[in-house]
Amino acid sequence: MARVARKVGLESWRDAVARHAATADRVAECLAAFDTACADGAPEHVAAYRALEAHGCLARVILPGDSQQEPDQAESDQIEPPGS
Repeated sequence: MARVARKVGLESWRDAVARHAATADRVAECLAAFDTACADGAPEHVAAYRALEAHGCLARVILPGDSQQEPDQAESDQIEPPGS
């Protein structure tokens, strides 16, 4: 599995942050972190990921391969496949 922040269609990154954060009832905290990161110059997609990550609100998706792997290992395997 991998941890991701996703937008739906033409949804703004700010709206995507609110939608993801609502699942954990952390909307205010995540939006504050997102707004702060954007004000500090981070691109919106980076600010969204970091805000959601900081509050444990990233979505988890199954990647090809072993779905039982820890997210860090699965993400690493997507960057550099095992045995390469």
